[in-house]
Amino acid sequence: MKFSASLVRRVTLVALLVVGSVVLSSLAQPGAPRDSKNILADGSSTVAPITKAMAEEFKKVRPDANVTVGVSGTSAGFRRFVAGETDISNASRAIRQSEIETAPRNGVEYIELLIALDGLTVAVSNKTQIFGNAPVCLTVGELELLWARESEKFITKWNQVRSTLANADITLSGAASTSGTFDFFTSVVNGREGDSRQDYFGTEEDQLLAQQTGANPFALTYFGYNFFVHNTQLVQAVAIDPRRDLISAPADVLAEINKRREANKKPPLRNGGGECKGILPNTDTILAFTYQPLSRPLFIYVNKRSGERPLVDEFIRFYLDEARLGNQDFMLNKAGYMPVPRDVRDEARTCWSKRITGSAFGGQYAGLSLQQIRAKYGQHCK
Repeated sequence: MKFSASLVRRVTLVALLVVGSVVLSSLAQPGAPRDSKNILADGSSTVAPITKAMAEEFKKVRPDANVTVGVSGTSAGFRRFVAGETDISNASRAIRQSEIETAPRNGVEYIELLIALDGLTVAVSNKTQIFGNAPVCLTVGELELLWARESEKFITKWNQVRSTLANADITLSGAASTSGTFDFFTSVVNGREGDSRQDYFGTEEDQLLAQQTGANPFALTYFGYNFFVHNTQLVQAVAIDPRRDLISAPADVLAEINKRREANKKPPLRNGGGECKGILPNTDTILAFTYQPLSRPLFIYVNKRSGERPLVDEFIRFYLDEARLGNQDFMLNKAGYMPVPRDVRDEARTCWSKRITGSAFGGQYAGLSLQQIRAKYGQHCK
């Protein structure tokens, strides 16, 4: 398999994240004086554009405020947040059980705010040669075959995934293991959070993923919808067929994969005839959660102690206000994501005004329908 970046780039990225973390640590705010003008957010690169857009608008009415937004990734952001180092944690997944358990040990209480909807987008170059004359479409079963841990250093040609795909080397990239996008993708595609092949280029730099993939006709990546819509000159979305049992791999390839899966106590993948009939991510399919299984909610988590500071409270109320959070033009064109339904926005405001702490999802939310998400969050914020 060819890689889309060198080991040097990986090391450089890690070094930059470490340096950035050190710099941001010096701005840690939960214990800051009540009159501090600094607010520190960190976490998801997917959610960062929303918080940055809100911070830019807030600066217009509070020019004295200094809202710093880091992008260390959802998991790395949560590690800092539950340690009491940040005011706000941007998250492209719900807080997981281990993080829920760590927070009280450090005296951290938090308010969970569901702020937007995203369609995690699988993308290929606008000049892709992977599919030939066939539709640019993959089934969930094919995604699992492509990204499974058992495929590492074995599934290296596109025609091993589907016999009619290109006889060409696969180039894969996507979210780093510190990312909530990585957690969500591996959970819904491979059935277990973090269960993924490692021979791919992973980064929190979503713009880099778009640029690299756009330049390579045999590359595939995945990232939040915001990074797709801002890079349509480079990449196109792959339509996703939610069927897991529709795979057309060569028999010998699937036999070897299933031998490895059996050793890892996983169920076999099965070939099933039929045409890939995928759904593309767009405002309608994401809002309706018909783009499955890759539609997902996005969150911010706010340290309750930070919320006692007048400026933080003012910023969060500004963030949740209908003029922005309920404004589809603002959310789509400036923040890059779909607003949640009105009742969910109202519930988020209730959660904040009443300072209702904890999580609605108990460490798990992947695979829930929009109706289930709304029901759980509504019950939590009563």
